[in-house]
Amino acid sequence: MIAVLYAAIVFGATFLGAFVGLGGGVIIKPLFDLAGFDTVDTVNFLSACAVFAMSVASTIKYRREKRPTDKKIILLCACGAVAGGILGNVLFDAVLEAVGRPEIVKSVQAAILAVLLIASVCYINLKNPKTLHVTHPAGIAAAGLMLGVTSSFLGVGGGPINVAAMVLFFSITVKDAAVYSVAVIFFTQLSKLVTIFIDNQFAPYGERLWLLLLLVPCAVLGGILGARYNKKADGKKISKVFSVAVSAIALVNIYNAVSIFFS
Repeated sequence: MIAVLYAAIVFGATFLGAFVGLGGGVIIKPLFDLAGFDTVDTVNFLSACAVFAMSVASTIKYRREKRPTDKKIILLCACGAVAGGILGNVLFDAVLEAVGRPEIVKSVQAAILAVLLIASVCYINLKNPKTLHVTHPAGIAAAGLMLGVTSSFLGVGGGPINVAAMVLFFSITVKDAAVYSVAVIFFTQLSKLVTIFIDNQFAPYGERLWLLLLLVPCAVLGGILGARYNKKADGKKISKVFSVAVSAIALVNIYNAVSIFFS
């Protein structure tokens, strides 16, 4: 039962992740939390693995289609995101140890994520959103660092936050931002998994590692199909799907934050 439920969540999440740049983790984590089968650590780990698999498949698909992208933005933002991903993971472990109550950390994560998601939807739907058009290498790397810390600490790929930030910082369309977002997510989740590997922290997830045999293929398939539909869809459709999906995720996070806090 748990395998089928998790697989369905991962496939749907990674499809939307590649299609509109959500990444997948921002859907996977709150829904896994809502299911209530696993601890916050395990949910973060399974989410990171699924999102990483999706980002690999989607990025390869985008590359084969020769999507026009600014490599400078991707590489500099990715460098910042890698450092941010490691820092965010360290910050999460420190907070978890300091608080000593995983349920409180999970509730705070959900609340912060809900606020950021609502802000992202509001910004994307502005008729003439102000953009910063950042071009300086240090500024691009700093943006990546911020996104890396945020997504890693919250245990998500950071997709919708990435998309809104890409539009804000680099003055690109939502459709193009989806491609950039997935590329940055690849590096963010890679850094997170490398940190876990270096610290030899796979032991706590031993009983759940078998799920990856099902979740990773679902994530890859979702990523490939999502990338394909991203190419076919126009910008308005992608923005609409983005807004509906992110609004729904925000509601789930609000519910999770309240229910976990008062449980």
